[in-house]
Amino acid sequence: MSTTVIALDKALGEYLGFVADPVATLAAAVEADPGFILGHTTIAALHCLGGSTGDAPPVREALAAADALAASATSREGLHISAAHAWAAGDITGAAAFWEVAVETDSADLLALRLAHDTHFYLGASKKLRDVPLSALPAYAPRSRERGFVLGMAAFGLEETGDYTHAEMVGRESVEINPGDSWGVHAVAHVLEMQDRPQEGVAWLRRLEPHWAQAGGLAVHQWWHLTLYLIEQGRFDEVLEIYDAQFGIGVSSQILDLVDAAALLWRLELVGVDVGGRWRDLAPLWAAHADEHVLVFNDVHISITLAGSGDETASDQLEASILVYAMREKGTNAEVSKALGLRVIQALRAFRHGDYARTVGLLGPIYQDLAPIGGSNAQRDLFIQTLGIAAFKAGEIDIARAVVAERRKLKSGSPHAWLKYSALRVA
Repeated sequence: MSTTVIALDKALGEYLGFVADPVATLAAAVEADPGFILGHTTIAALHCLGGSTGDAPPVREALAAADALAASATSREGLHISAAHAWAAGDITGAAAFWEVAVETDSADLLALRLAHDTHFYLGASKKLRDVPLSALPAYAPRSRERGFVLGMAAFGLEETGDYTHAEMVGRESVEINPGDSWGVHAVAHVLEMQDRPQEGVAWLRRLEPHWAQAGGLAVHQWWHLTLYLIEQGRFDEVLEIYDAQFGIGVSSQILDLVDAAALLWRLELVGVDVGGRWRDLAPLWAAHADEHVLVFNDVHISITLAGSGDETASDQLEASILVYAMREKGTNAEVSKALGLRVIQALRAFRHGDYARTVGLLGPIYQDLAPIGGSNAQRDLFIQTLGIAAFKAGEIDIARAVVAERRKLKSGSPHAWLKYSALRVA
């Protein structure tokens, strides 16, 4: 087995398991073998997926190295080159399509499958989150570690499309094969969240904590899921303790972790918890990303952080920057920013200012169509909760009732969950 194959296998295991640093592994490999095309393309792709802009030096350099080798590329390598270029150029949908073709061509291309899966998550493409892993599943040997990872992906897709029973079964199978499959653990956590089974959720994550806590790339997100269960149980002091230990100052500056931190503080405030100065502590960590506009989902969470910190000037500047970006640029994210992102940001900012009627006016017509913003159903539930509370406070009781019904449909097992929020005792 060649050294590049060994390096790619090692990096893929790190990527799938959310452990160590697959980019560092690949960087060492391409330094030793500059002709390692998939090393270059995967470095570029992982940087983009991690929140880097397409013109960031590590992305540009990796793509340039891949392009210099393109004449000798295999068809598989060519698809990976095209996908990485598309992502860097802002064509996120196009990147997903190239990786989908790679999986259709070779179901055993686990790298393409995972890259496609992550991209579908950013696009809010729930059916593809489900169907692409399921289509590839027959290529993997029963009980193999690789099949376990594919099952974990399929479980998340099944959950996002509302097939909770099947999702839980498949997710638990993936974790049975490999308890260190943090994505499979995460998929089951989603099911338990969407079915309002907080006690089971706490037990599930606590039992597997020795495994997922080691998966640095997803550990904070798992803590986030644990806090959702605790919020449902009214255990707010515990949530704040977890926030300070796992999300607080100096813990992490990774984009996904910053998103979870902002979302958690907003949810706590929705249920009346005073979060103190935590917004002000979080805001500087977002400062370096305010003009990047890599994903609408990130921009929304930057906005709510700035609004929460009380920095009106920075909030105005962010909104103006997004508007210029959405009008001038082309690509998937610019289109979603123009169609949805700005409205969501303006709606949440209005909510922060107590202008509940404006929140309803902006968010009410689009809240059922927010999937292209990205994230999961559980993450976008923040917008539905906010709209429901705003509608009640604005006296729009019919809209509040409609939102409650929508959330009950989304979270099929939680008809009583809304009743914990006094503002929403409207059904």
